[in-house]
Amino acid sequence: MNARLLVAAGVILSGSCARSPTPGAPTVPAGGPRPVSLVATGELHGTTEPCGCNSDPLGDLARLVALARGGLLLDAGNQLYEDRPAEGRRAQADRKADAIGAIWTQAGGEAALGADDLMGGTARLRPPRQASNAALPAGLAAPRVRDVGGVRVGVFGVTGGKVEAPGLTVSPGAEAARRAIAALKADRAEVVVALLAMSRAEARALLQAAPGVDFAVFGLDVGEGMPEPEPVGEAWLVAPADQGRRAARIDLYRGEAPAGAHLSLARFDGEAGRARTLLRLDKRKAALAEQLAAFRADKSADPAFVAARAEELRQVTAERDRAATAPLTPPAGPYFTYALVPIRTKLPRDPAVAAALQALARDNGRANLAAAQAEPPPPPEAGKPRYVGEGACAKCHKQAAAFWQTTHHASAWKTLVAVDKQYDYDCVGCHVTGWQAAGGSHLASVEKLGLTSVQCEVCHGPGSKHVDEAGMDAPLTLIKSPPADLCATRCHTKEHSDTFALDAYLRDILGPGHGEARRKALGDGPTGHALREQALAAAGR
Repeated sequence: MNARLLVAAGVILSGSCARSPTPGAPTVPAGGPRPVSLVATGELHGTTEPCGCNSDPLGDLARLVALARGGLLLDAGNQLYEDRPAEGRRAQADRKADAIGAIWTQAGGEAALGADDLMGGTARLRPPRQASNAALPAGLAAPRVRDVGGVRVGVFGVTGGKVEAPGLTVSPGAEAARRAIAALKADRAEVVVALLAMSRAEARALLQAAPGVDFAVFGLDVGEGMPEPEPVGEAWLVAPADQGRRAARIDLYRGEAPAGAHLSLARFDGEAGRARTLLRLDKRKAALAEQLAAFRADKSADPAFVAARAEELRQVTAERDRAATAPLTPPAGPYFTYALVPIRTKLPRDPAVAAALQALARDNGRANLAAAQAEPPPPPEAGKPRYVGEGACAKCHKQAAAFWQTTHHASAWKTLVAVDKQYDYDCVGCHVTGWQAAGGSHLASVEKLGLTSVQCEVCHGPGSKHVDEAGMDAPLTLIKSPPADLCATRCHTKEHSDTFALDAYLRDILGPGHGEARRKALGDGPTGHALREQALAAAGR
């Protein structure tokens, strides 16, 4: 086993360690110094803020910067857009890319060069990217040592995958990494961090071929991130979640180690390890309790077997209680803790970055709307109906229209206006009617045509022919019963509507004049609004 794997894997029964006082804050040993924090992202893919429609949205550059304050903000590449955006959205994507670069530069962060970072050319490479195996006329930084809270942290990057740009040359990664590591150690780096814009498998191979790295963050295909660091050779390999949803945070504690010497850091699980232990034991307890209840209800069950299961549950419960209260003792020498930190709304926001993102939303909206004025709305297909808006429907369906106005769908546009996102291409489509559909709306026409918010035609289709023929169109040109998967596939996806359950949400939108019989058939039960409120309360919003 790697000699550096001095892991306090469970609960140590002596000493003490204070719990984190605020969400996302590192654990600080009682009476000890604060740690040096390294906060890493990867595959941001141009995401500045999360979709606010989820009950517990993850992400937000303002929270990431606040989390890294006093430490070092890192990015393992693919910070900008995943694919080159379509023409209509390209300007917005470029503005977001520029904002990310400016925020990272102001925060003093380091970022690796990933293939997606070059989608918009080299002009958007702010800050200069770490890519020790690449060469460009401009836009790259050399490996360098940063003083982070009194610890000399050496940072270098290696790019992998298909990285292409005019004037860009790429050399073998392992060879370049070995040169970078030697240069950083010659400059008295106490800790060496590699930002690897590549997959986990590529990162493992590179770390085996280039020893001397302490921590490595990979930044391609990171998915949900790594809740546990992986030992690879002499290094620890970690990964954040994509789109800034979870940050990989490494907290360094140097203790009494002399300055200038390489820090041989042991791993200490701390509170994060306690939380993982408690989660495991809670799951075991729940499973045993369920089994025991079933055995006790079975009159044919062997009493000795039931008693043994009861004793097992008692032991697991006692183990869980000890784990919850036992003090934690860190190693005597230098050590680190690792956590995959969800970037939740409970975390504080950096005021300057928050203001910059607010200005970005406003500027995006103005620019998008101005550009869209030169474009016509989507024309209807020949012989096909167009969207006419709820006012035309209400002439005959007064009761249904009046009921619909009591639903949250009727104010979907207002929720965007409240946060200056009504002209944001990433948001608007699910908050209006006939979006980019034939005979429907686009950014410059949605208000003029009265197609703001979620109206009748979102589910029932464009209604001009039905209206023109006073409901006598034959065959019927509307969709009387929308497909069951319409909501879940169009807007209420897991990414944007985490509490969605069809029957519960139908209880909110069916009523007098609008599917009243089906509403009665659904009967009592949770509503979408109730599920949403419960989730918001659980998230502390």
